Amino acid sequence: MSSKNNINILIVDDSLEHIRIASSILKSLKYPIRVANNGMTALKLIKEQIPTLILLDIIMPKINGFEICNIIKKNPLYQDIAIIFMTADQDEESIQKGFSLGAQDYVVKPYKSSELIARVKTHIKLASQSNELKSAYKELDQFCHTVSHDLKSPLNVIKQLSNLLSLELGNTLTEDALEIMNRIDNKSSEIILMIERLLEFSKMGQLECNYTAVDLHSLFNEIMNELTSLEKPSRKIKFNLGKLPTINGDKTLLKFLIQNILSNSLKFSNKNDITIINVFLDDRKDSYEISIQDNGVGFNMKYSNKLFRIFERLHSKEEFEGSGVGLAIVKRIMDRHNGAVYICSQLYKGVTVTLSFPK
Repeated sequence: MSSKNNINILIVDDSLEHIRIASSILKSLKYPIRVANNGMTALKLIKEQIPTLILLDIIMPKINGFEICNIIKKNPLYQDIAIIFMTADQDEESIQKGFSLGAQDYVVKPYKSSELIARVKTHIKLASQSNELKSAYKELDQFCHTVSHDLKSPLNVIKQLSNLLSLELGNTLTEDALEIMNRIDNKSSEIILMIERLLEFSKMGQLECNYTAVDLHSLFNEIMNELTSLEKPSRKIKFNLGKLPTINGDKTLLKFLIQNILSNSLKFSNKNDITIINVFLDDRKDSYEISIQDNGVGFNMKYSNKLFRIFERLHSKEEFEGSGVGLAIVKRIMDRHNGAVYICSQLYKGVTVTLSFPK
């Protein structure tokens, strides 16, 4: 679908006359047009070749247009298909329902040739641009992965040679030379960490998602136990975990997501007498809103536009270690789950990270 040669249109309508009229109007666009006069045939044609755009009638026997749209949009393979509903009149309720199911537009029968052509051309252009952008994004991920991998090896060698040189020269090093050697070692470690995080970030866009039932309650508990076991025994941590749902997701990516958020909560509250982390659920009609709240240092919300940028930091490296990639990874994983992430904070009053998973 990213190539112009792959653009094709599917018209789904139980009226052969309406199919004939729409096909005749769109013929001037010179794109391949396939037709189906019922829902089952339409789904079969979609499986054979994914259409760029579907003109979809609402009222049809057995499977109506809304049901077809719902089936299409639930399948990750078909989510980029543009859907334009065809309706006999401007029924506001039907139009709103169509949009809520993921349709991009609607046209009213009888068709106005110029309007139908304009709407179809617009959504084909948008679909093509979207796929070109995704393709470029994928290539950039691959580039980041390759470059990061290639850089990591020589940096490790530099770090090892620096350590060997320090051992070889031993006590003969002057104070200034020792300081230089330490700087080389520290900077090498810093860059290697950034490269490792960049590799992790690129992997988030390349890993194939394996969707299964994931018990978030158990996963949060498991990860928090792992993280707290790495802390000093003297550190006081209070973890309050509310009941969380089981969702459909990729367990590996979700584990990575939760690790990033909880490790941030632990890191940015490590100067408190006691760290408090609360995890709770807001069960809404269409989504699960899961909030992770801590009592860390927080940040000023005027800098919130930097949160999800790669290598952006709101605190200096002297205050808190890290690479500034974690939240970018969190956002990418939520994107892979068709969800969203929101962050709210006040300086010195902690942070609340909210994960929104669609039902």
